[in-house]
Amino acid sequence: MHLYPYTGLKLVRTLLFSGALSATTTVGAWLTGVTPHHALAGVPGSAEWRAAVAAVTPGEAAPDPSSASPAEVARFFSGLSSDQRLALVRRDPGVVGNLEGAPDDLRYAANLLSARLKTPGRLLGYDPRGSGHIIEVFGDPATADRIAVLVPGVDWRLSSVLTRTGSAKANPVTGAQALRSATSRLSPGASTAVVVWLGYDPPQTIGRDAARSDRAIEGAPALARFVNDLPGTGKITLVGHSYGTIVCARAASRLPSRVTGLVALASPGMDASTVDDLHTRAQVWAARADDDPIALTPHVRIAGYGHSTDPVTPDFGAQVFRTGTAHGHGDYYKPGTESLLNLARIVVGQDSAVTLTGGS
Repeated sequence: MHLYPYTGLKLVRTLLFSGALSATTTVGAWLTGVTPHHALAGVPGSAEWRAAVAAVTPGEAAPDPSSASPAEVARFFSGLSSDQRLALVRRDPGVVGNLEGAPDDLRYAANLLSARLKTPGRLLGYDPRGSGHIIEVFGDPATADRIAVLVPGVDWRLSSVLTRTGSAKANPVTGAQALRSATSRLSPGASTAVVVWLGYDPPQTIGRDAARSDRAIEGAPALARFVNDLPGTGKITLVGHSYGTIVCARAASRLPSRVTGLVALASPGMDASTVDDLHTRAQVWAARADDDPIALTPHVRIAGYGHSTDPVTPDFGAQVFRTGTAHGHGDYYKPGTESLLNLARIVVGQDSAVTLTGGS
């Protein structure tokens, strides 16, 4: 079966012979099938949830972990005593720790119990199943004036985030800490919280899964739910890196008005021709280091492959900022770079101070 009409094959062939594609990676990824992927349903501990609720508060209807809205979950917990809440944490930390709408302090306690490990931040989500999910928080979103949510891309999984394996300088936790420090220096009177959101299953290789949007489409609703459920009134900036920019783009139309910025770092494309296609009220920003190999990505979309327009091109319509001495695919959060400084400016709302590639 041919995946593309003649025009699509001609375009891929043109890109290949012009040197824009790697015959051993990108073309092979595009012209073969997609690895089947079935996202794990629900949250860990769901099978034990009803029994746990029945033991702690007999007669109380348990909210369904897979379908209850955050408001329904919040109402359920508001009717429990402190002792009952803690009893649920002990009996079923997997559900309590990942249930949006549950009080944050309970989620932190439940995930600490589930993970049994030391992390630099607190955990609003922890799921060891499959490649694993983790939501790590630095600061307090409930009281923060500004919140940044970082969405990592290809090759990140629970184990690599926790052990800091993979590209050290691209590690999202390292990036979160650097960004929070930078915002504190820029705006010492304001409080900032930074969240690492790995609540989806990124492709684990630069291959056919990365050339498609299936993983992003699966993850976008969870990202939108998380952002909509963030406590407090602080302004939110969503920062996607690499494949994570596609997850952000797919969630963009469902984000609340408190999301004032959407940043695409090293994006292969956002499945959109222009920023208008994202249907967001947030200011859209983009950046790419001069020597980032992501620039070799073919910016087309054919039969579900490719991610469309390059976000750093003028036709896309984003505000493109300078990255300075940031190099390669992983330096965007590196301390001392113009990239990190500009990110911090965006997060704290100093948009006019951001240095753009056009020289302003």
